[in-house]
Amino acid sequence: DELIDILGVDIHWRMHQVSDGQRRRVQLFLSLVRPFDILLLDEVTTALDVVVRQDLLMWLQKETDERGATIVYATHIFDGLDTWPTHIHYLHYHGATGWQGRLEENEHYMELRNAGHPSPMLKVAERWLRDEIADQRKNGEKREAASGAAVVQAQSEGAASFLNGGGFAPGRMLTHYA
Repeated sequence: DELIDILGVDIHWRMHQVSDGQRRRVQLFLSLVRPFDILLLDEVTTALDVVVRQDLLMWLQKETDERGATIVYATHIFDGLDTWPTHIHYLHYHGATGWQGRLEENEHYMELRNAGHPSPMLKVAERWLRDEIADQRKNGEKREAASGAAVVQAQSEGAASFLNGGGFAPGRMLTHYA
């Protein structure tokens, strides 16, 4: 009942009649209703409104505090996350680790936080990403290649794209149940 309330899910909804945001909330509910030890989240909150997103993040934090669950949350949307993570891992655009550790060990983050910045984690991520863009420009690299369904299909020799289908776009969720 708590999770249904947090996500604002109506148990009488029919999936063919709901919006993308409502569908995302139903999918989150179905994925989170069973207890988990490890939860991998990849951009799962992008279709959620601000209130549902924050309530879900608080619920997830409670799950880690009370049950000892581990959550890995991959995102590029950092607003409202400053009190949420214990550790961060920055993955550079070419796949190498850029920085990882406890949030309070990041010097730039702590400087911003101590100065009272309203969203220090956002500013840290922005600096990392702007540095990446500058490196790409310096090296004459493209910033981002096309990745739509047609490109994916062409690259996989006629296989159907799974990235934009099945009602699970945007984001992915993987769990290891308790």
